[in-house]
Order: sequence, then structure tokens, then C-alpha cells
Amino acid sequence: MRRHLAPVLRSVVATLAVTLVTASAVTSLAAASTLGPTNAQRRALATFEARHLFTLVTLPSGSREVARSNPAIDRTLLSMGARSADPDQVDLTRFYLVTRGPWALNWLESHVPVGGTRSGWGTGSGPGQPTSHTLTFSFVGPPVLSSVQLQYSMVISPSGELGLRVDANVLWTPRKSPFSLIASGATKVVVTMDRGFNVRNGRVTTVTIDSRATIASIRTTLNGLPVATPGVASCPIDVGALMTLTFWRAGSTSPFAKVAADPGGCGAVTVSQLDSHGTVIGVGQDSGGWRFVRSVARELSIKDWTGQI
Repeated sequence: MRRHLAPVLRSVVATLAVTLVTASAVTSLAAASTLGPTNAQRRALATFEARHLFTLVTLPSGSREVARSNPAIDRTLLSMGARSADPDQVDLTRFYLVTRGPWALNWLESHVPVGGTRSGWGTGSGPGQPTSHTLTFSFVGPPVLSSVQLQYSMVISPSGELGLRVDANVLWTPRKSPFSLIASGATKVVVTMDRGFNVRNGRVTTVTIDSRATIASIRTTLNGLPVATPGVASCPIDVGALMTLTFWRAGSTSPFAKVAADPGGCGAVTVSQLDSHGTVIGVGQDSGGWRFVRSVARELSIKDWTGQI
């Protein structure tokens, strides 16, 4: 089905494929989101995948595509779909009307698009609103795409016709900043665990590491953290716990990198790169603070690192 691509789009996809192969060379340093394709290339790939998803949609007989503005489309469908506020999501939508609504609904619920896996379904209704039905199908995409899905939203009208909304949703992982990567060469790492405002006694623990193997392990874990996803998020409770790490080279008078990892809230991880005078020259934002702090705390036998009592 992809052989019908326009020449320009075919060129973009070919370029992305080469870039993705190049990106695999740095997986020893970080996850697939690190470096590799630019954000513009990632969005182009997500858009291509979203368009391709529509080629996988199989519709029952009697289906016809209509415009969003068609008066026969139930108003309920206009507010459905899986659109979010994330700037790294591509959401393409099409509308269809299908005769013999109840039969068409049963048909759609029993057919899975090629290559997809049924990952969600449900029904809903409200005062003065018809019953709505949803189906979600997930697909496997390239590493830089974190979610590739088709969502069907369906409503049977009083006339017995099925209104169908199909959303092709693709989330792409933003490119990770080079400033998020900790360079090799550290001979000492100082780890400070502040357990937060819930802890009255023994709130802060500091551990100095000079084992090359331990430093390499921490560096690998840190460089493999996923990039922080932009957009608005609802975060769990944060008790003010924070793990801080400073990375030092032999004979230096100041660290060359500093990391602040939050095991609570949304798990923000801030990586700061410093010059020889300790001045910040670049900052990278990652996520996965809980996982990272847990890993380091276990390796260094730091207890009660969550700050919860």
C-alpha cells in the first residue's frame, strides 16, 4: 500500500529510514529518543503513519465517507476521539455514515484492522445523548513513535444509520537534548539524597563514588532515560524528595555535570552541563526520575529514598 506514495513523501520516508538506522548507533548511550531524527522528521514520520492507518481501516458494506459538517453526523461524535493537548501528537480524523446501523456496529466490533490489536473498548451515554461506542486498536511503529492507534467512535442515529468517526492517533517521542547525555571520563560522583519534608531525622544522605564500574552503570542508566514529554500533565504527590548527582573528572576543582532527579511528582530529571568554572552551559530535561532514583538508591544501598513515611 505504501508504493503509491508521492515522490516527495517517499523521499522523506527514505531519509527518515536512513536517519533511524544512524540513530541505532547511539543506543548504547541512550534510548531511541536520543539524538537521531530531528523533531520535524519525527513529526513527518508520525503524519505518514497516521495517514497509513487509514489504509488499514476496513468498513462494512453501505459505508460512505462524509464531511465533518454533514448534518447527518451526530453532534456527539464531534466531541469524541482521542485528541490531547500534547504538541507531539498527530491526530487525523475522518467521518463515515453506514446504513443498517445495528448490523454495521456488530460488524465493526468483530473485525480487527490488519496488523492491529484490540486495546480498548467501551460505551457511554448522558442526559439527552445517544449511546456511544468506542473501539481502540494499537499498532507497532518505529522506535521514535510511542503510540500508534486507530480509534472508532460510533453512534446509531434515530433513523437507524450508524455515524462513525475514525481517529488515527500517533504520538512521537521528542528528540532528546545532547545536554541530557553525561560524557565519559568521570572519576568521582557525589550523590546526595534529600528525602523531603516528611523526614525529620536523617533527611539527607551523601555518598561519594569512585568505582569506575559503578559510575559507568549510573551513567548508562541516566543516558537511557526518556526525554521529558512536553504538554500539561497531572502529577502524583511530591514530598520534596530529590536526588542530586555531581560528576567530577580527575584533578578538577568543579564538576562537569550535575543531575537533579525527582522520585515523586512527574519524575522530572534535570541534567546541567558545566564548564571548568562551574557555569551552566546547557540543560537537558528527561523523565523517569522514580526509576532512576530507585536504581541508584539500590546500587548504593540508600534506604527510604522515596521520602514517604
